[in-house]
This record gives sequence, C-alpha cells and structure tokens, in this order.
Amino acid sequence: MHSYRIVVGRIALGVLTVATATLPLATQVTRAQAAPSANSHWSWCNQHAVGSAPSVLWIRMQSATQMHSDIPSTFWSNVTYRDDTAKIVCYESTFEYHAQNAGQYGLFQMSSSLIVSEGVKFQQYWWGSSKQGATWFQCTAGERYIHARYGTPAAAWAHEESYGWY
Repeated sequence: MHSYRIVVGRIALGVLTVATATLPLATQVTRAQAAPSANSHWSWCNQHAVGSAPSVLWIRMQSATQMHSDIPSTFWSNVTYRDDTAKIVCYESTFEYHAQNAGQYGLFQMSSSLIVSEGVKFQQYWWGSSKQGATWFQCTAGERYIHARYGTPAAAWAHEESYGWY
C-alpha cells in the first residue's frame, strides 16, 4: 500500500506551525465524496437542457428509439426519460455532436470501443451514413448503452448527478 504525506502549514501570531499526516493511498471513497461539486454547467443543464436542446436531438432520439426494438419505447414515450436523456447529452457534450474529450466522442461522450460494443461503427457514429446523420447513430448507441448499463435514462441521470459521469 502506498501513502502520501500531507503537510499543512499555518501562521499564527507570526509563527509558522507545520503538521504532517500520512494517509493511505487506497482509502475508500464514499458516494458523498465522489459526488461532483455543483458547477454552473451542471446546474444550467439540469435546469435548462430540455428547453435548450436542438430540435435535431428530439428527432434523432425519437427515430432511433422507434427503429430499434432493443431500445425500450418508453425511452421516447416517457417524458421524464426523454428529459433525462437531454440532460445527460447537455452535460456530456453541450449538444455538440462532434464534441471530443479524452477519447470520448459525440453527444453521449462514448469511447470508440463502447460505441462498437453498442452495435454502431465508429465511422457511422462520427460521420453518419448516406441514409442517416451522425446524431442518429449517436442516439442509437447512447440509448442502447443507457439501457444496458442503467435500465432507464432516469437511473443514468441519477448516476450522473451523484458521480459526475454516467
């Protein structure tokens, strides 16, 4: 087990006092400690994503859900699920379908291996095809991932709220 030495200094009455403590590296992190601190982007997405989502997001989500029997129809018909998916997309990519961050891509910020594991070719996810735009493939992969990992968009958004990722 590795440890880090923490040094804390404090000046009181013109005298510097120093205290040290050794903490084990492998400490358990509680859910409360893992929760993201509130920031303006998260707060904005939580409050405004639904009204600010581009219309293409709603069109692609509806189409992807309706065209794939492995994505539950409630992902589109349930307003809460639809809204929670918009919040996730807002927080992850700010609705930018070509968003990139540390090996994560698109609206749902998925890795290339995760995209493929959800039955979508990376080329289609990123550029689309002659029949469908990239956002359609991104919604397909994102909704499949949410269904496989969390069951519902509400559960995925709850995880995003608790940990800062889904």
